Amino acid sequence: MATGLHYSLRALGGTMGAQWERERRETLFLMLPVALSVLPHLMHLPWWIGAGFVVLFAWRLSLVLSGRWLPRVSVRWAAAIACTAAVYAHYQTLLGREPGVALLVLFLGLKLMEMRARRDLFVVIFLCFFLLLAAFFHSQSIATALTVTAALYGLLAAMLTMQFRQHEPSIGQRLRSVGLMLAQALPIAVAVFLLFPRYGGPLWGMSADAQRARTGLSDTMTPGNIAQLSESDAIAFRVLFDRAIPPTALLYWRGPVFGSFDGLAWRAHEARAAPGRATPLEFDTRGEEVRYTVTQEPTGRNWLFALEMPVSAESDSARPILRADLQLVSPTPIVERLRTTIVSGTGFRAGANEDKASLRAWLALPAGFNPRTAAMAARWRTEEGTAPLADQRLVERALAMFREQPFRYTLEPPLLGRDGVDDFLFGSRAGFCEHYASAFAVLMRALGIPARIVTGYQGGERNPVDGYWLVRQADAHAWAEVWLADRGWVRVDPTAAVAPQRIERGLRLGDGASGHEVAARSLAQRLWFNLDAIGNAWNQWVLSYDRSRQQSLLARLGIAAGDWQQLAALLAGVLAALVGAVALLTLRPQLPRDPVVQAYASFCFRLAAVGLGRARHETASRHLARIARALDDARLAEARRIVAAYERLRYADTSPDRAAVRHLHKSVQAFKP
Repeated sequence: MATGLHYSLRALGGTMGAQWERERRETLFLMLPVALSVLPHLMHLPWWIGAGFVVLFAWRLSLVLSGRWLPRVSVRWAAAIACTAAVYAHYQTLLGREPGVALLVLFLGLKLMEMRARRDLFVVIFLCFFLLLAAFFHSQSIATALTVTAALYGLLAAMLTMQFRQHEPSIGQRLRSVGLMLAQALPIAVAVFLLFPRYGGPLWGMSADAQRARTGLSDTMTPGNIAQLSESDAIAFRVLFDRAIPPTALLYWRGPVFGSFDGLAWRAHEARAAPGRATPLEFDTRGEEVRYTVTQEPTGRNWLFALEMPVSAESDSARPILRADLQLVSPTPIVERLRTTIVSGTGFRAGANEDKASLRAWLALPAGFNPRTAAMAARWRTEEGTAPLADQRLVERALAMFREQPFRYTLEPPLLGRDGVDDFLFGSRAGFCEHYASAFAVLMRALGIPARIVTGYQGGERNPVDGYWLVRQADAHAWAEVWLADRGWVRVDPTAAVAPQRIERGLRLGDGASGHEVAARSLAQRLWFNLDAIGNAWNQWVLSYDRSRQQSLLARLGIAAGDWQQLAALLAGVLAALVGAVALLTLRPQLPRDPVVQAYASFCFRLAAVGLGRARHETASRHLARIARALDDARLAEARRIVAAYERLRYADTSPDRAAVRHLHKSVQAFKP
């Protein structure tokens, strides 16, 4: 095995005599690009598929290193049938994206087991090209793009290696040649990317992504589900403010609104029961308007997130709608990254003149739940009466209860029973934001005050590298809204009464962290910010380049939207110019660069610099004989060794030894006439 490994590694270098050694060299050179081609798929496929490919890959590698025979045809057929049956048993079909990729990965491993002729190597390379294309079905991140680029580089280098026979350049020269080819193709690829017509969203927007499980807010709210998000650093959306940024305590990103409560969970009102008339909005001209762009990650739902309260919202890929409950939504589920430009007004009144019929839906409570809360609400209402400001005093009284009594904010509250609000208000008094929002809303409804739950995100963190605000799943939050006469819907956040630091600083490393923890987090955070800025730039400029952004670019070039004839002419002209430029640089006649001739030319240049140049008709020996008297004995002896080595390598050896060529170059560099 050791001997086989030694000769196999030598095979990567170049000079091979027998046909068997050339095939071993080409197979070895191809193995690394094959592994890189499969790598992006391993984390998205079932573990047994990755394990099966690794076994086949290791088996083939051991065979090429040891020189043993490949398995019989019957063994390969049995393995192919077993792989097909296993994929069918797992997916219940052989059609579709996931089963197709799984079969392709396994069949690539099986194809490695029958690579003999050069045709088989090319089949493997083309299978790898298909896998690289399919890698973008799983992820379009910059990490995937870099992995695909590395695999493509290796595959092209393997194809270049197959073109050589007895004598070939070094690995470094081959890699440089591939890099030159990719550099020549890059401008053409950029031109096609920018100008090729786009008929929908970004190239890799896959509707099937909407079916994937994602971390984020739910369409229901029960105590505990937002607490689970507090440990997730996944990005929910990014925000770029045009001008001034509101304080963190005012960064309430409004999302799903819940008004239906069954005693255990909150849900959005059903369409037939929900208030159908839009809530009237009044914006104060003295209030500040904030303009910003939200880049939202795919969720598979139609929720959009905006600062309270959105004045206008525009998106190239969707038409945002402000619902009657003041939730901003998209007409269709968000299955690809979405950019929305929003203007929000900080001074507003919402629904100040709503009638009793529209408010009735926000007062309903299930019968037979939380009797102690209902009794306390009845007592409070009796004490406060029904004066015009009684509702406002009751809201303040509830907040004072949370603030003054021993309620505490915790991510690990105890379990609650059937009457969860009673257990929370009169028992545990410990919970997360949804516990406080739910208990407050139930108490308000028991008091006869319309109330509802709003979920979304609160706060965020600014990336100092690119200026974007990062809103993570850990920033998920729930608060309440109550309707007060002459004021309309008013945001009330009972969590702020118990844990104001949650609203001011968000869920970040607290003051109790040690100095080492803070320093380590600071270093890791700076690195993460830089990586996130790179990934965000990739998302903004590459993945988000859709039809609308292409049309915007074409408009700046003077091409009207939808004028495909002008676009086709522009694309054809740009490609012709680029191909012509590459042809001028690469197709001009070039003499082969013999390293032996180059070394002797450098030797002659050094002599010419002191007036001992060689005439065009002189041979190397005749030239040396003519200038011998101008050199001292030591330099003459060194010059004779250089000329002798040059003549031997140039004329005597049909395949010069690389070590001798390197020695000639070193001798010339050391020669000083």
